[in-house]
Amino acid sequence: MSDAGTKIEVHLIQNFAPSNLNRDDTGQPKTATFGGFRRARISSQCSKRSARLLLRESGLVSVGERTKLLKRELASRLRAEGRTDEQIEIALNTFLSQFYSKMDGKDSSKTAVLLFVSRQEMDQVTEVIQLHWDRLSAGKKIEGKEAKEVTAKLSKAEMSADIALFGRMLAEQPERNTDGSCQVAHPISTHKVDMELDYFTAVDDLNPEEDPGAGMIGTVGYNSACYYRYALVDRDQLARNLAGKTEREKGGWIEPLVAADYAEADKVIRAFLEAMVYAIPTGKQNSFAAQNLPSFGLFVRRQGGVPISLANAFATPVRPLRDDDDIVGLSVAALTKHWGNIERVYGAQGVVGTSCFHVGQEDRLGGLADADKGSVDQAINAVIGATEGP
Repeated sequence: MSDAGTKIEVHLIQNFAPSNLNRDDTGQPKTATFGGFRRARISSQCSKRSARLLLRESGLVSVGERTKLLKRELASRLRAEGRTDEQIEIALNTFLSQFYSKMDGKDSSKTAVLLFVSRQEMDQVTEVIQLHWDRLSAGKKIEGKEAKEVTAKLSKAEMSADIALFGRMLAEQPERNTDGSCQVAHPISTHKVDMELDYFTAVDDLNPEEDPGAGMIGTVGYNSACYYRYALVDRDQLARNLAGKTEREKGGWIEPLVAADYAEADKVIRAFLEAMVYAIPTGKQNSFAAQNLPSFGLFVRRQGGVPISLANAFATPVRPLRDDDDIVGLSVAALTKHWGNIERVYGAQGVVGTSCFHVGQEDRLGGLADADKGSVDQAINAVIGATEGP
């Protein structure tokens, strides 16, 4: 049986203690209006950044670099090959401006935009520059057939897992853009939220006792919120990105995917699901230590149909009505109820596998009780095991 067209979704309920995980331009926790009420929000960029950091730390998959300092990295490599600083400056300015980005007008050590490149691509770039050194170090561009060959070679460089997941855009080299295989929603609170301010003072340890004044006074914004988090991965697109099989002709793919391509994609999906569960934003953590893991997680495998966010389970904010109500349990109950309603109205929409884990939510699983796998690892194994093979 072919698993072409498979998408993997992750739905999480995660309650954070007082925190300021992701700040806006005023330093306050980010918010959004949803269902007519103010909600706590974490940006999708913050979620992806946290996931990338955990992926790098785990070492399970390759992780690229988002940087304006590609020139510095390449210069170090070329310097080790005995090239002079003057030659390197000319060669890199010429090459990067042609194949990546103009240099920053105020700081020539940086590119004008952030670039997203894998370590393997940096190896390819170094090799290409060395191959065309005489021309580049004289300030001359690579032209004609050779320029096309360089573009093709860089396009075929091995892609890191995070680029394959999240994609990249090279505004000045659109033919080398990568379509992301992953969508990540902005986590929002399942309930309405009020912003709070912590008024703090700092004592000057060397201040004379007769001077009662504080050494510093300030305020910091924070909130406490239970978030709904959602993301999905297109397994086919991920496999194509990792294998470099992204060229089209006459509306179709030129190269077919094979079992080995899907196997590589599954490794990355497994690492990504783990990162989504365990990655926590780092904002203001030294001040708040909001190290709280999800209380509930649902993984969904679809083949065909349409992916579905369950955010509308919280269009009406969850709120405790009794003293023994808790926001986490009410959020899980709202999500599982909405899941059942969606299934009743729209049908399965390609769902061929569900698995979930939770912390003390047995009585709130509703129609997902049979999907309970008991632990994060077993829930991930269930959804990945169902997708092994072409």
